[in-house]
Formats: sequence, structure tokens, C-alpha cells
Amino acid sequence: MKSIYQKSLKILAFILIMVVTVVAATMPPATFASAPPSPGVGPRISSGGADPANGIYVSTTGNDSTANGSINAPYRSINTALAAAQPGATIILRGGTYREGINVRIRTANITIKSRQGEWAIIDLTTYNAGHNEDSAVYFDVDSSGGKLQGVEVMGGWYAVSLETKWDWGQPDRSGASNITIEDCILHDSRYDVIKIKPNCDNVTIRYNEIYNSGRAFAGRPQNGEDNAEGIDNVNGDNMHVHNNYIHDICSNAIYAKGGATDALIENNRIERANGAGIMVGFDTSPEFFDRTVNPQYFENIRGVVRNNLIIGTGWEGIGLYGSKDAQVYNNTMVNVTNGGRYHSAIYFGITMQDWESYAGRPANINPNIHHNIVSLPNTIVRPMIEIRYANELGGLSALDGNPVMNNNCYYIASKNATFSDSRPGRTLTNARLPAWQAHINGDSGSLEVNPALDANYMPTNPQCVGMGYSGMSAPITTPTPTPAPTPVPTLAPTPTPTPAPTAAPTPTPAPTPAPTIAPTPTPAPTPAPTPAPTIAPTPAPTSAPGAATYNIVSFYSQSGQLSVKRGDIIVVGERQYRILSSTYTIAYWPQNSINTAITWWTAYMDSYVSGGVAEVISGNVPVPTPTFTPAPTPSPTPAPTATPAPTPVPTATPAPTPAPTSAPGGATYNIADFYTKSGQLSVSKDDIIIVGTRQYKVLPNSYTISYWSQNSLNTAISWWTAYLDSYAQSGIVAAL
Repeated sequence: MKSIYQKSLKILAFILIMVVTVVAATMPPATFASAPPSPGVGPRISSGGADPANGIYVSTTGNDSTANGSINAPYRSINTALAAAQPGATIILRGGTYREGINVRIRTANITIKSRQGEWAIIDLTTYNAGHNEDSAVYFDVDSSGGKLQGVEVMGGWYAVSLETKWDWGQPDRSGASNITIEDCILHDSRYDVIKIKPNCDNVTIRYNEIYNSGRAFAGRPQNGEDNAEGIDNVNGDNMHVHNNYIHDICSNAIYAKGGATDALIENNRIERANGAGIMVGFDTSPEFFDRTVNPQYFENIRGVVRNNLIIGTGWEGIGLYGSKDAQVYNNTMVNVTNGGRYHSAIYFGITMQDWESYAGRPANINPNIHHNIVSLPNTIVRPMIEIRYANELGGLSALDGNPVMNNNCYYIASKNATFSDSRPGRTLTNARLPAWQAHINGDSGSLEVNPALDANYMPTNPQCVGMGYSGMSAPITTPTPTPAPTPVPTLAPTPTPTPAPTAAPTPTPAPTPAPTIAPTPTPAPTPAPTPAPTIAPTPAPTSAPGAATYNIVSFYSQSGQLSVKRGDIIVVGERQYRILSSTYTIAYWPQNSINTAITWWTAYMDSYVSGGVAEVISGNVPVPTPTFTPAPTPSPTPAPTATPAPTPVPTATPAPTPAPTSAPGGATYNIADFYTKSGQLSVSKDDIIIVGTRQYKVLPNSYTISYWSQNSLNTAISWWTAYLDSYAQSGIVAAL
């Protein structure tokens, strides 16, 4: 017979095992599915702070019949707790796995669902209760705006997390669940997309998550990226911010923002092993999901920004652009992309069919700005570095209108030459080397074909590539907020080319024929008065608001670059100060060869932004003419076109005959006198002539788009256009004749 001591010992051991099992189930995971290999990406277990005292508790050992939501009387069902929650409530999940067999559906505004601090909750919808259709695991309904999912693991579901919309309800209100935050979560094993954002679900933030194993519906068959199961699928949701996520092992594309998605910012993410593409700026969307009121051309993506991402091992492109307008792609590192060998290129310009509908737009990409990226490939890769597609379907579809703005990229493929291709008719380039590509697009200056010598953290050790590629992910970039100081820290682009700002200007047609039909008619022209050089005076004390930054152009007037500013920031130009009025804005600028010239140039430049409502003069004020230009309601974070009106008054001109145009045979001639009262975009081609008073400028690139603003008199217009085109002459875009 066993002693009482032996029996007690066995009972004690059993109790100890049970305690350890329960504790292990409630604690946050020590490591994730694949431990995030980069600091700064994936869930921050200790984020979220203390649990609110009035939180509504749920536990796997709770009882819905007797619960009051306290920690001592928790609910058993998450949905029961949600039904009892008022707007603004926090649902706190005790550690454990919740297998409710139906989706967790949030129907109230400003609800937070989170794991209890120090514990880890799992919502498992890999199986469903009888009688329930398969649905998303966590569902933000149309009335759930302001909601948050924080520090929770979600597995299974049609989508792991889905945001609902009224888009197709047939009602005037077509809004969706907006201002949703998904942070510090582990989301995986969905049947299709892991996160689905539907039309008009705006201002969604997805940060510090681990996202993996999409496409459970396609398990067991070869994966080549063609199945529809993304990591993050955004269809026409504006202002999405995706940052510091670890996204891996994705059935198709890791992230895309398409269907007219506007102002998406995708940064600081590590992406690995996507069978499709890493990041898509636009893609291919059914036309019924576009908002034709604000996007009549059916652009797939507008003003999307992709920066500081690390993309490793994709089957298709590292970064693709499809039907995008004013996209920015910079400081990304792409390693072993296009390893599927079948499709596309490391950086790819694609076309969009939009369901072949006759009324769809299917626009080409326009005004992309691509710089300071690194592409490093093994010698097994057979696809080009960059490819511009053309398709004969639907009367001919081009992937790009004009040339991309590119510079300072690093291209490398081990033991091989990098190649570049363009299949557009009349622009064909096949497997060309980098110098031929640079000549072909009249750009990509400063770019290199050299081994970046990436270290274990994928940072370049080759000094030629320092400053290119991603710069680590210890903290989100978000919208850079510079420390208030007289020296700015702009993102430099050594050879910038102005790109149109999202203004009220009409959108150009893809053809190179400019909107205005202009004949070389005689035009009264002023006799330019000499511009007095400004006298440099001590910089006045900045009057910026607390937290705002101050930039003095003296510190960087000899450089080219882009200055990211926000509301309240101050720009000091000689004796004048300008305060930014837009929430965020990016100002592109060019080098000036003296401080006096710079003050003149920047004064004229900033005065144009004052006229457009982007800035205001707060000291050293002089009257600024107000033209009829109406600024766009939400300024873009993309580089603004460099309108540079002259800062000094121009005396009344004596009419003079317009000189005979000197354009080459076939070149068009444009006289600004015929359209100076309008705002718009002028599509020009090589050897076209622009007449400004008594001066003429010849266009040098094969094609280019020049944005312009209305002026309230011909004299002002001549002064404005002269300064404007002189800045283009410095950048090699036009030549003064």
C-alpha cells in the first residue's frame, strides 16, 4: 500500500502541473511564430499601459449569466461583453484561448479590445459553430469607428480582421469603419486576406503587428502569388498608415493600397517570403469601388508613400506601381525579390485592367518619384531590375506616362549585369545596362551598379551606398517632425525634378498633347527691370508655436532636397518668416549659387505658397497678390511643384513684339500670354518652346509635365514664369534661348 506521503506528493505534483499550464496559457508569448528578426518590428508586449479601472473583463472561466464585467465576475463571451459595452469602453481579455465559433463583431464606436496587461488572449476562429457561415474572426462594423484591437492574437476567419463599409448599401451615406487602430497583435492563418480594409474605411493605423500565413483556403496547392490572399488588402481606404510590422509567409502580396486609396503611408516594415509582391502602390480593382467624384480618372493609388521598408524574398516584384499618381518610393531595401522567376521586376511599373469594363479609366502611372533605394539580388534571379509594361489589350495600355523621376538608387545582382526594360511603343528598351537606362529616361542620375555589401542587418557597408536603402527600424519614421533648430534635416534628392502638387489644377491627359491649344500670337511683354539683390539682415527671432520647427534657408540654400513640414513650422527667408498652414506638406527645392539669389528665389517660392493657402507671412510682411488659384482641401505629403514667382515688382512694360519661335520642326510653341490667368498642367515634349515675354525656353526631356498657377496680370505672370523656368533651367529640364 502506498503511503499517505506518496499520495500527497502525487496530488501536489498534479496541482503544480495545472498551475503551470494555466499560467503558461495566460502569459504573453516569449517568442512569436517566427521571432521578429529586426528590432522595432512586431508586437511590443509591454505597450498599452495599465488596464483602465472601469474595464469590462472577459475570461475563459467566466459566466455570462452571472457576470457584471468586473475582474471578479467576468463575462465568458467576448460578444456578450461587447453587447453590454457603451461607446468608449475597454474590453479586457484574460489570458487564454477564446473559441466562440462565431466572429467577434464590434458594433459600437470607440471600443478597445485588449489582452489584460501581462497576459495573452487568443481569438481562434479556425472552426465555426454549426449553422454559422464562415466570417471574419474580428469584425469592425460600420458603427465601430474609433475602435482599437490591441495586444491580442487572432487566428482563422475568412479574414482575420475585417473593416465594414456602407459603400454598396445603396444609400447616400457610403462611409465605413474609420480611425481604427490595430497594434501589437499577432494575426495569422486566415482563409484569405489577413486584414481587409473596404472602401471609405479611412484613417486606419496598423502598427507593431506580426502578420503571417494568409491563404489557408489555398493550402495544399503550389503557391505562385496568383491566389487572392494578401497580408493587408486596402481597397479605397484613405490615409492608411502601416508601420513597424513583421509580415511574412504570405500567400500572395504582403501589402497593397488600391482602388483609389489616397495618402497611404507604408514605412518601417519588414516583409519576408511573400509569394506575390512585397508592396503594391495600386494594383487592379473593379471599377465600382472607385469614388469617381474625387477620382474620375480611376487612379488606383494617389500620393502613396513607401519608405524605409526591408523586403526579402518575394516571388514577384519588391515594389510595384499600378495606376498610381504622385507616388513616392524611397530608402527601401529589396533583397532576393522576383525569385519566382516568372513575373515582373524588382521595381515594376504595371498596368491595371479594372475588370475590362468599357467605362473604367485604366490610367498609366504618372509622376512617380523613386530614389535612394537598394536592390540586391543573387545571380539566380533572371528578371530585370526595372520594367515598364505595355499591353495591346483594350486599344493599348501603358504602365507609365512620360518618364519616372529617379535618382541615387543602388542596383546589384551577383556575377551579372543589372538590366532594365521598357516595352512601350516608340520607347522600347530591352535588357539594357544602367547607362542606357539613364539616357532612356533622362534620369536616375547618381544611381550605381555596385555591390552594397549588406551586413547581417541588411545595412550597406559599401561607402558608395551609405544613405541608400532602409536605415533600421528601432522607431517609426511616421511623418518626420524635425527638432526646432535653424538647420533642417530634409530628405535630399540630389537631382530633383518637380512633380505636380495635388492642387485644383486639371489632371493632364496621358497623351503628350498639352491642354491649352496655343498659337504664337504677338504678346505685350515687359522690359524686365533689374532685380535688386537683397541685403542680408540678422534673422529675426522665430515666432513658431511650441513644438514647431524653424528652418532658415541660409543653412541649406546651396543644396537640393525635399523639406517635410507641418502646421506651425516656420521657414525663415532673409528678413521674412513664413508659417505653414497645412497639416503636412513636402516642399521640393533646388540649389542656388549665392545667398542673395537664394533669398530672392525662396521669397518668390514661398509667396506662391502663400497665394495657394499653404503658408502665411508672419513677419517682414509685404503685400502678396492673391490669384484665383484655389488650393486643394487636403494638401498632399508629396513634393510640391516648384512655382517660383519673382519677388520684386515689375514696372509697367512697354509692349514689344513676340520673337519668332525657334522650335525644331514638329516642336510645339506655347506663349504664356494665352493662359496666364489659368491654373493647370502643361505637357511638353523635347524641343517644344515656351515663350515668356521676350524670352524663350526650349524643353530638353522627351516629355515632361509642368504645373502652373493663375496670375492676376500679364506683368506678374511674365515675372513669375521667368523665375519658374529659370529654376527648371538650373535642373536641366529647359534651356534658355
